[in-house]
Amino acid sequence: MPENKVNVAVVGCGIFGEVHAATYAGFEEANLVAVCDVDPERAADFAERFDCRACTAVEEIAADEAIEAVSVVTPDCDHREVCVELARSGKHMLIEKPLATSVADADAIALAVDEAGVTAMIDFHNRYHPAILATKARLDRGEMGKPQVMYARLSDRIEVATEWLSWAGRSGPEWFLGSHLVDVAQVLFGKQPRRVFADARKDVLAARGIDCYDSVQMHLSYDDGMATLETSWIVPNAWPMVCDFYVSLQATEARADIDMSNQGATIVDDGRYDRPFLFGHTPMGRADFGFMSYPIRDFIRAVQSGQPAPCTIDDGLDNVRTIAAALESIQTGQIVELEP
Repeated sequence: MPENKVNVAVVGCGIFGEVHAATYAGFEEANLVAVCDVDPERAADFAERFDCRACTAVEEIAADEAIEAVSVVTPDCDHREVCVELARSGKHMLIEKPLATSVADADAIALAVDEAGVTAMIDFHNRYHPAILATKARLDRGEMGKPQVMYARLSDRIEVATEWLSWAGRSGPEWFLGSHLVDVAQVLFGKQPRRVFADARKDVLAARGIDCYDSVQMHLSYDDGMATLETSWIVPNAWPMVCDFYVSLQATEARADIDMSNQGATIVDDGRYDRPFLFGHTPMGRADFGFMSYPIRDFIRAVQSGQPAPCTIDDGLDNVRTIAAALESIQTGQIVELEP
């Protein structure tokens, strides 16, 4: 058993809260102490499954001096209050993307982290996707030349917004999914964009009482390249995978095409055409398998070593600023310049 095993908690017992809790529970360098959710039944269910304490208030996590680190897996729009409270109590934090859904909230979290001197990491787990890692490695070795044009699409079946996320109207595909796309572009281009132009549509979800965009398209301009990113929450539920994820990168000397929606298995019967999700945290009862567990383990190692986290608070801030610029562009119809 490691001598510096880290005591951790998970705040938010939803879909990705389960990924975090399961990873900690199966990772020998972490000790899952508590889970927290505003729904007491959900918290109790997690506590029973992962053999830890349940609570319903983040203040209880903040006040527990034995807890050193916390995964924040609350709704996108609720990160500020939780993260500021935890930072002020001296907790290191792994914050599920996006950092926040406004620049003001992101700045407040970053300030609290800086003042407290704690480690904060953003869970941009698609940085760890094998196909993204392989493409990035070839770029770094100079085998592809310079990235020039990127197209990426990440969309969800409509059930995600209408059935899975009760808070969908307080976020949107640009935050929930677009944050991944902006980060993948940042990783492959190795820099932040200079300008953003975007457009969006509201129709289908608004008609169902969910006040967010159906679909968003962003165009990011770099000094020597460009990226078109699109995201939607209205893919029909008959789509064979819950998400539709595709990346194409044209570099000066090579091209990469990544179809993350096809992960090597297709299962068909008379009533269903299905592509199971295999490359992330799989339902195998194994927390040591799948790329979604890697950033969680890297966070624990950063806490142990005192070294900077792989995905920093500044990465999260840049991501939020880019999406906020896209939203400004949607409202004004103008290109928005980003500060260097």
